[in-house]
Amino acid sequence: MIALVLSSIALAYLGVVCFVLDDRRADTVMLPLLWLSSLIQVLVAAVFYRSPDPIHAVFLDMNGFGEVYGLRIDGTSVFTAFVVSTAGAVFLTYAVRYMDEKNVGHPHRGQKGRFYGWMMLFLGSTLAFIYSSTVLQMLIFFELMSLACWGVVGFYGSKRAERAALKALLIPNFGAIIGFYTAVAYGIKYGDLGLDFLGALPEREKMILFLCFMVAAFTKSAQFPLYSWIPDAMEAPTPASAFLHGAAMVEMGVYLLIRVVQFMEPPVTVFYPMALILVATLTVAMLQYPRQSDAKKLLAYSTIAECAIMYTGVAIAVLGNPLGIKAALFQLMNHAYLKGLAFLTAGSFTYYYGTLDMGRIKGLKETPSWHTHGAFPYLDSRACPRLGCSLASSTYTSTPGRCTMSRSESCSSSWFSRIR
Repeated sequence: MIALVLSSIALAYLGVVCFVLDDRRADTVMLPLLWLSSLIQVLVAAVFYRSPDPIHAVFLDMNGFGEVYGLRIDGTSVFTAFVVSTAGAVFLTYAVRYMDEKNVGHPHRGQKGRFYGWMMLFLGSTLAFIYSSTVLQMLIFFELMSLACWGVVGFYGSKRAERAALKALLIPNFGAIIGFYTAVAYGIKYGDLGLDFLGALPEREKMILFLCFMVAAFTKSAQFPLYSWIPDAMEAPTPASAFLHGAAMVEMGVYLLIRVVQFMEPPVTVFYPMALILVATLTVAMLQYPRQSDAKKLLAYSTIAECAIMYTGVAIAVLGNPLGIKAALFQLMNHAYLKGLAFLTAGSFTYYYGTLDMGRIKGLKETPSWHTHGAFPYLDSRACPRLGCSLASSTYTSTPGRCTMSRSESCSSSWFSRIR
């Protein structure tokens, strides 16, 4: 199992070689590495759920720092890596066609290698972040994700793209300084950088560190008040937008806070500032959403709101009910696939019409396949009955009062196996 996880991450990182390849060779190299990495994650999920025993592998242990580098293979990491890897494979395969010369909005010539290089760095860093077992590891891969995001958002090199890329780099980095630097400082203080030390902290330090992690997670997920970088990041090529919205970046903020809740069991008092920010985020998203005419910016504000809904599940877990984490992960999966599909539909507008302005796009009734592809994620995001977001919402509303498990059970594979 450990070898499979490491090989999947390594294959994704090998895709960085695409930086120096031309278009044809970049396609030839990237696709096998991408799909092999993804299929290994599918195999990891199949093997894990046949015998769901968590694995904690320590590769580097140092005096004064405790565990420095290792892997955590459990229900939460395997499930999230499966979603990220499979969704990422679909988005990058779509990019093979999107990044060609026939794209009306952005004709591409000789740019595939650089784009694939950034995206494979993005994918590898996201998978490595998910399986991290120490706060120092999480900090390193958190920053590498932000670097890759900077690379794809500024990909087209316009002044607006460069400005958006700088925001996408600086704002999550600000969160990393607040959250992870504080965590590393506490880890050095107690001589252990592993995630387990979070649960051994005194209550007051738990509260301080959770609030710091919350800043890191909320900046990554574009929550109030530092949300403006995500609508601006729509300057990125659409397959990259689908990936950073649907399978990485913003969802890794939610994953970070889920991990913190699982290992720390924070004091209930942190629920109140968290709830206040989520209410403010949802209010901003509701006010901005109807004003958008750009298809990708419309989806960006939808992402901001849906991340707030995922965090609502985490907030329920903070109150002592681990089923909130179950609901947050379910919503994360729905969001990854359906928001990704919505972005790929928007990318078709750029490819065939050369615009994302919804007021200028006409004649969609002549293309039934677009009706289906485009309508499905929009209906789901509006919580249409029987679709994923509706089921997730019903999970939230039915969660209080039904849980009999302790929060510590949220770390166990036996708890996660009940998600299936």
